[in-house]
Amino acid sequence: MDTRTYFQGKSVLVTGGSSGIGLSFARLVAGYGAAVTLVARRRALLDEAAVGIRREHPSARVDVLELDVGRAEDVARALEPLLAERPIDHLVNNAGAVMPGRFLELPVEEFRGMMDVNFFGAVHLCKAVLPAMVARGSGHVLNVSSLAGVIGIYGYTPYAASKFALIGFSQALRAEMWPHGVRVSVCMPPDTDTPQLAFENRYKPAETKAIAGNVKTLEPDAVARSMADGMARGRFEIYPDVGSRVSAIAQGVLPGVVRWVCDSAQRKAGSAAG
Repeated sequence: MDTRTYFQGKSVLVTGGSSGIGLSFARLVAGYGAAVTLVARRRALLDEAAVGIRREHPSARVDVLELDVGRAEDVARALEPLLAERPIDHLVNNAGAVMPGRFLELPVEEFRGMMDVNFFGAVHLCKAVLPAMVARGSGHVLNVSSLAGVIGIYGYTPYAASKFALIGFSQALRAEMWPHGVRVSVCMPPDTDTPQLAFENRYKPAETKAIAGNVKTLEPDAVARSMADGMARGRFEIYPDVGSRVSAIAQGVLPGVVRWVCDSAQRKAGSAAG
């Protein structure tokens, strides 16, 4: 189906919608005629994002919802009035948290925090939104994972764990939902030029930076377009660029080669630091 047609007149909820990939996606589909609801934790950023979308698309309906997706009770309570007002046709679970660092130096709380947002955040939204989708026999859920959910690399033990979990969840959820007419997709973007990446780069170990240097950094608008196009085409796995797809294929077919490439970059970074 044509991407514009797929989103025109639809209600789309985007978590992590105040910046980065989520904001780019919301801006894109608002231009296609979708009514968008932006979800994030900071109200000031949400309001700023909404103003920007309305300025670019004056006729667009843009709502905001201040919410911590990691808190199940808050999600259920906040979405109840929204769902009573109108259905959610497309749910985009994009909210994410990351703190790079070496495993032995990261507190366990960082693991719990990233699982709460990156994995359980998607679970909580799906629990709230999917019953109505199943009852209608239509809807689409897109979970935004990461290339780090396909290839675990140095410095990302908690983040990789949460993003691997999200891919497995998406695979199982797809199997359960398609008989009800509900689609599920999962996107695996590489490093993307967002405020979150800028934050990460301040804390990445040298080895992590060296490995990441082998992967092209994408613009959020490009990732958003690939997500929207992939959803409209009914794709389950969405890779925003050729490099990411090739990396994922290599990990599946030649994992030893992928490890060698990563280990080589890691050794060089370690030697330079030493």
